[in-house]
Amino acid sequence: MKFENVYQITQWGGGKGAGKVPLWICCIPSELLAEKAVIYRRTPERRDGYQRELSANRLGKGKLGVTGYLLNQMGIFPTSVLVNIRKEEGKVKFERKYAVDENVQVGDLSIPDDVNWYVMDGQHRIEGLKAAMREKNEFAKYPVIVTFTNEDIYYEMLIFYMVNARQKSVPTGLAYRILQSTVYDLKAPEWAKSIMGTGADRRKAIAATIVDHLNTKENSPFKGKICEEGEVWESYHLVQDATLIRYISIILRERIFSDMYDEDVADLLASYWTAIKNIYPECFENHSDYLLLGTIGLSTLTRLFPVIYGYCVADRDISRKNMEKYLRYLLEETKEHSDPDFRRPIDCKWWHKVDGPGVVHGTGEGHYQQVAQKFAEKISIVVKRERSKR
Repeated sequence: MKFENVYQITQWGGGKGAGKVPLWICCIPSELLAEKAVIYRRTPERRDGYQRELSANRLGKGKLGVTGYLLNQMGIFPTSVLVNIRKEEGKVKFERKYAVDENVQVGDLSIPDDVNWYVMDGQHRIEGLKAAMREKNEFAKYPVIVTFTNEDIYYEMLIFYMVNARQKSVPTGLAYRILQSTVYDLKAPEWAKSIMGTGADRRKAIAATIVDHLNTKENSPFKGKICEEGEVWESYHLVQDATLIRYISIILRERIFSDMYDEDVADLLASYWTAIKNIYPECFENHSDYLLLGTIGLSTLTRLFPVIYGYCVADRDISRKNMEKYLRYLLEETKEHSDPDFRRPIDCKWWHKVDGPGVVHGTGEGHYQQVAQKFAEKISIVVKRERSKR
């Protein structure tokens, strides 16, 4: 497949490990682009996928929909669709006709017929054009500006992240997985690791790997029950991976956990959540009726984990049984607690969507942090009470 009078533009950055990258810019009829385009979405079976699901709102015929924009409004797309021809599938060939300058040349671009065109940016434009073509044949010849690259799959993912994270937000779950790939992929350039492989981003990447362990470990109450990015929620699912990743990344701020191997942290959390399941079996069995496995439960109980771990370390016993001992203190009455909602036992009824106190319906990270602190206060009261009996 040959495209004539294509611009080859060479660009580069000064980041460590960043080299010169050639880009090829041309116009392609929408029917050809629609035929060749591949949207590489993430699913549990395709863990290197990076694209998000299509938005029905963006494809509609209304004021903000791409299809409506084409059929009823200006219909102009001045920015290009970004497409990669993976170099492991085939190499493109550029034959120069003349040079504008040393970094801009004009010539003919040849692309192997049997390769996929992986769309890094522009999937909604392509789907909108398909819908417009179904209603008006003239859109089959609509000229689309396309920028081609000939790099590997990691480059695709990185460009997707950079374009979307800096212009319009990448869905949180996808962002976590892209960060995970950056931290663990040995091919990632130094400049990418220096930006996305440190600090909070690194913690989120490690948390994503810990969540993967929790979804596969035999000793985990979440085994096979974490809904992964790109997976359809089913009734047997207990949690979304993005929610767990977010809150596990918070506890990784603690030096003691950040210095551990990922799998060791996963083992501790598997024991911890098994203890919680033993205490609140009804909240797991009928999880849709309770908020323990909702955002507030996952957030507050994960934040409580370092407190429980600290008690266990002091005992020199970090077993599931010892964790459960301290967690069961939540079931005690503590009349001396500073907050009336936490004086009663924190039992299954407390977590119930209908019967629980108003505090379980609060939202926001500040609220979740306060609830975790109230839990810690309750446990501390019972610990002192038990020690005074000795």
